[in-house]
Amino acid sequence: MNINLFFRIFSRVLMLLLVLPITNSARGLVAKSQGDDSAEREGRISLNPMDHLDPIGSLAILLCGFGWSKPFPLNPSNFKNYKKGVILVSLAGPLTHFVSAWLCRVIVNIMYCYPSIIGDGSKLSMGYCVALLLSALASINICLGVINLLPIPPMDGFNILFQLSGGKFRQWYYTKGAWLGRYSMYILLALFFLPTLTNGLIDPLGFLVGLFSMFIEFAASWVHLIFGR
Repeated sequence: MNINLFFRIFSRVLMLLLVLPITNSARGLVAKSQGDDSAEREGRISLNPMDHLDPIGSLAILLCGFGWSKPFPLNPSNFKNYKKGVILVSLAGPLTHFVSAWLCRVIVNIMYCYPSIIGDGSKLSMGYCVALLLSALASINICLGVINLLPIPPMDGFNILFQLSGGKFRQWYYTKGAWLGRYSMYILLALFFLPTLTNGLIDPLGFLVGLFSMFIEFAASWVHLIFGR
């Protein structure tokens, strides 16, 4: 098996076993801080992956790099401030993915400042394998963070947009835009297959992932100034 493919799959396993439990726990903690303890009562503030994994969603992550966990228990009516609570909980998931990606990039950049850790490329060193794994994990985190921020129901990005929007947008959604929720999965699939269908000419999702990747890499570039030799 190609070494890059192996570490890409292995990083997806780590995503399921480590990152998704952290992401859902972060959502639960934010929800609790805003007055809703539904996630805590259902055992979703937990680092045990079995409390979060959805069989089909997990398989999708392993095969495609994106998927979903079990439906997150949330009762916004319990929030002390409804609008603020929904926005903060919606931000918790994507921010956790982006922070995880940033930490991975920081560690990788530190490792590359010390050639003795990475090796000279003549053989597959343990340090080089760890760097590949962390790089793949960062990429998946960025991809999931971007997907969560898309303004498509039921994504976090749509929840944020809906809370910040005015009455005209809400009226449009309730009267004419409900189809967005019904066809959200097809819209996501179309975004993923557009690059293939257009021979790479149209790739809005890839553009956004690349943009966030550049931002996170820039945010981790200080490592070379401190540890660079």
